[in-house]
Amino acid sequence: MTPPFRSIADELAEALPRHADRIALRDRGLCLTYAQLAAFTEAARPVLAGQKAVAVYGVPGALFGAAVTACVIDGRPFVHLDPAMPKAVLGNILSELSIDLILTSQEPKEDQLPPHVRVVDAASLLGEAAGAATRAAQVLPSDAIYLVATSGTTGRPKCIPVTHDSALLSYHWREEYAPYHPGMKVGVYIFAIWEMFRPLRHGAEVCFPGLDELLSPQAFVAFLSDHGIQEMLFTPSFLEKILDPVDAGSLAGLPLERIILNGEVVSNRLISEIRTKLPQAKLWNLYSICETHDICMSELTGPSTTAGVTVGRAMPYLRAVVLDDDDKPCPPGVTGLLHFEGPRMLGPGYIDRPEETARRFRELQIEGRKARLYDTGDQGYVAEDGQITVLGRVAHMLKLRGHSIQTRELSDTMAGLLRFTQAIPWVREIAGQGQALVFYYTADAAQQAHNAQNWQIEPSDNRMPEALSAALRKVLPAYCVPSYLLRLDAIPIHQVSGKCDYKALPDIVAAEAPQDSAALPTVAHAARILRCGTAQIDAARSFHDQGGDSLMCVDLILSLETHYQRRVDFDWALNLPLIRLHQLLTDAPATATTTGFDRKGILLTGATGFLGGHVLAAALERLPLDEVVYCLIRPRNRDAQSRLDTLAPGLDHARIVAVTGSIDDPRFGLDGATYDSLCRQVRQVIHCAATVNLAVDRARMEEWSRTGIQTVLQFCRDAGADLRFSSSSAVFPETGGPHPEGPTTLYEGCSGYGAAKIAAEAEIAASGIPAAIVRLPSLYDLDAPNVRDICEIILAACREIGSVPAGLTFPMTDVRAAAAFLVGLPALDDLGWHNLIADAPLRPKMPTLPPETWLARAPLSDAVRRLIASDPLILQADARFENAQAKAAWRHAVGGDFVEISDAEALLSRRLTYQSEPALI
Repeated sequence: MTPPFRSIADELAEALPRHADRIALRDRGLCLTYAQLAAFTEAARPVLAGQKAVAVYGVPGALFGAAVTACVIDGRPFVHLDPAMPKAVLGNILSELSIDLILTSQEPKEDQLPPHVRVVDAASLLGEAAGAATRAAQVLPSDAIYLVATSGTTGRPKCIPVTHDSALLSYHWREEYAPYHPGMKVGVYIFAIWEMFRPLRHGAEVCFPGLDELLSPQAFVAFLSDHGIQEMLFTPSFLEKILDPVDAGSLAGLPLERIILNGEVVSNRLISEIRTKLPQAKLWNLYSICETHDICMSELTGPSTTAGVTVGRAMPYLRAVVLDDDDKPCPPGVTGLLHFEGPRMLGPGYIDRPEETARRFRELQIEGRKARLYDTGDQGYVAEDGQITVLGRVAHMLKLRGHSIQTRELSDTMAGLLRFTQAIPWVREIAGQGQALVFYYTADAAQQAHNAQNWQIEPSDNRMPEALSAALRKVLPAYCVPSYLLRLDAIPIHQVSGKCDYKALPDIVAAEAPQDSAALPTVAHAARILRCGTAQIDAARSFHDQGGDSLMCVDLILSLETHYQRRVDFDWALNLPLIRLHQLLTDAPATATTTGFDRKGILLTGATGFLGGHVLAAALERLPLDEVVYCLIRPRNRDAQSRLDTLAPGLDHARIVAVTGSIDDPRFGLDGATYDSLCRQVRQVIHCAATVNLAVDRARMEEWSRTGIQTVLQFCRDAGADLRFSSSSAVFPETGGPHPEGPTTLYEGCSGYGAAKIAAEAEIAASGIPAAIVRLPSLYDLDAPNVRDICEIILAACREIGSVPAGLTFPMTDVRAAAAFLVGLPALDDLGWHNLIADAPLRPKMPTLPPETWLARAPLSDAVRRLIASDPLILQADARFENAQAKAAWRHAVGGDFVEISDAEALLSRRLTYQSEPALI
C-alpha cells in the first residue's frame, strides 16, 4: 500500500506542539506562541469546514499569518486579498475562485467586500482554549496549498494554484542552502507572504514589519535590529529603496545573516551596495515564478562580470529548456526564450483560463518526445555546466518595482479607453527618475482625433493624461498604470526575427513638466514623483488617490522631510489630501477657527490627549461658570471643533472653544488680531501637549520641545498668564533617589522623551514666567486605561501571557488626581517644582519570568520593545522621589490625603484580572 502523502500541512501541524512555548508569529500589536497558533487553528476548523478555498483579507501580520496557517493545516487553499486592490479586482478574485468565506485580519473599507460573501473576523478566533492535538488534513500532492492572484492588468487577475507537491519539493531543496532552526528570527512582508511557512516548520519566529516601518528606511532598519532579524527575502527594488538613504554606520551591527533576493534581475549596483553596507550577510539570488515555484538559487559574492545575472542550476525535478523563435532548443550558451519542464513542479495552469494556460504552459515536441513546458517570459541561456543566466523579460510580461505586468492584458484594458492600432508596453529607465512604465502605440488620424477629444492628448506630449490615469486606476493597481504615453509612426521591427525590436524603442525625453512656482511643496514633490506637471495634481486629493503607490511614497517622504525639516508620517503622506498635508507640515500660519475671542478663561494644550482630556473635564468643573477653556488643537484632517466634540462627550461644549493652531508655530500660527484677542482673555495656561515619537532621535525631540515651550512661554508673557507644565519623572533615572523637587540635568542613558522634558524645564526656569513644573510618572484611570502609556502596555502584556518580568516595579499616579492638581493650583507668582508621585511604587504579584524571556514572549509593538530593550530599567523603575512641595501644594489645590494620588491595589487588581478589563483584550 502506498503510504499517504506527507505534506507541508503535516510538517506545520507537527511543529506546533514541538515548539509550543516558542514565539511563532509576531507583529507590533500581537504575539502568538506555537501553542496559541495551534489553538487558533483548532478554533478555525469549524469556520473553514466545507470550504474549497478561502480568502484572507489584510496586510500581512501575526493575525494574518495565523489565519493562513490554519487554512494550510486544514487543507484549504487560501488567496490573499490585498486591501490596496481596487474593489472591482477583489470582487473578480472572489468570483473567479467561487469563494464563500473571507477571513479578515483588519477592518475592511466600507463596501469594499461583496455583501454576499461570509466575512469572519480572524481576531474572534484568538484566545480559544487548546483542544485535541492539531492534526493536518490529508491532501493529495496535486491539491493546491495556496492560490496566487496575479497583478490584474485587466482588472481580472489570473489565479494560479500552487500544489502541495511543488511546495514540499521546493521547501526541502532550498533548505539545503538556507536552513532554519528553532528560535531563528525571520522577517516577512507583503511581497513574500508565502515565505512564512518555511521557518514555521522548524520552530523559528516569524516577524512582520508594520507598514510605516516597511516604507521608512530608518524605521525598517530599526525593525531589523530590534527583532534580531537573521533572514529576510526582498525584491531588489525594495532593498535598494531601503539601502540608498541609509549610511553604512547605521547598518553596522545588524543581525542579518542571510538575504534572499527574488522577483527581479539583481543589478551590479545593488550587489556592490549590499556587500559594502551589509558585509556580514550571505547574499542569495533566488529565481522563482509562481507557476513553477522555486527554480534555482545562487550565492552572490560580487558584481557579475557578464551580461545578465547567473542564477544557478535548476533544482531537481526541473529542467531548463531554452527555445529559439521557432521553438527549437538552443545549444548551450545561446540566448533564447527560457522555459522549464518538470511535471511535479509545474502547476496545473490558470483557473478558468484555458487559452492563457495553453499559451504559457506549452505542449511541444522536444527532442522527439512530447513535453509540457512553462514559458517564463524571460530571455536567457544555459551554460554547459547547467548554470542559468537570465537576461531580462520579453514582451509578454514586465517587472516594475517587484510587480508583474502582463503586457497583452494591459493592452486589452487600454483598448477600452484609448484608440490605437498597435501597442507595446515597456519598462524604461528614465534619466533622474528610475524605472517607469511606458505605453508605446501607433494610431491613425481618426484614432488620434478621438484620443485628443476624449483625453486631451497633445502630439508633442508624452506624459499620461491625468483623466486617463484616473480612469485606469478604477480598475487597475497603481503600478499597472503607465507613466508615459508615446505615439510612434510605426513599431520598430527586428530585421532577423520580424518581431518588435525593443532596443529600437525611443527613449523617453522626460521634459520638465509645467510647474507652478506658487504650488504647495507637497504638490510640487508629488508631481515630480508622479512625473507630471503641478497642474495635473489636485491638492484636495491624496498622493495615493492620484496614482502614488507605497514605494513611490518612500520617495515622497524623503523629499518632504528634506523640505520641511521634520519627520513625515507615512500614513499622512500617502492618504491625506496634499493641501492638508502641507498645513500639517508647514511653518506658515494655520487658519484660525475664529477671528476673535470674547470670554475670559484659560488656555489648555493637549486637550485631545489622555491627561489633557481629564484636565479639560476638571477645569470645566472648577472654573467660574462665566469662564471658558480655550483648547489649542493641532490641525488634522477634521476641523478642531468636531474633534473636540467627539473626544469630550458629556461636557459643556458651550464653554469649550477650539483654537486651531500648533505650539510649533510662532503665535500658534494665528493671525495677529486673533492672537491678540486670545491674549486678552487668557489668565492661565495649562500645557499638557507633549512630543512623543519613539522613532525620532533625542536631538530632534529636544529641538521640538524647545520650539514648543518657547512659543508657549511667549504667549504667557503676551497674555500676562502663569503656566502649569506637565513634566515627567523621566527627567530622572528610573532607579536611585530620592530625586529632588528642583532643577535637573541630562543623565547617562536619558531617553529622548526625558531629554525633551529636561529641555522644556530649563527654558521655563530661565524665562522668569510664574510657573509650576509638575512631574508625573505613568498615569492611570481605573475606568479607562491609557493604551499608549508604557506601564499600561506592560500590564496588558503581563495579563496576556499570565506572568510578569521578575522585579517589575514602577510608579503610577491617578490621572484624575493629576488633572485636579494642575487645575486647582492657586494663581502663581514664582517658579515651583512638584513631584506628584506616590511614596511607594507598584509591585505586581504574579508568576515571574526572567526579564529577557518575558520581553521575548510579551505581545509588544516594535517601538515599545525597542524602548524597553534600550532601557531595561523601565521594567524595574524603583526610583524614589522627594515630594514635600507636591504634598504641601496638594493640600491647597485639592485637599485630602496625598495617598489618594495612587490606589495601587485597585489599579493592579483591575488591570491584571482578565475578566474585569475587556477593553484591553
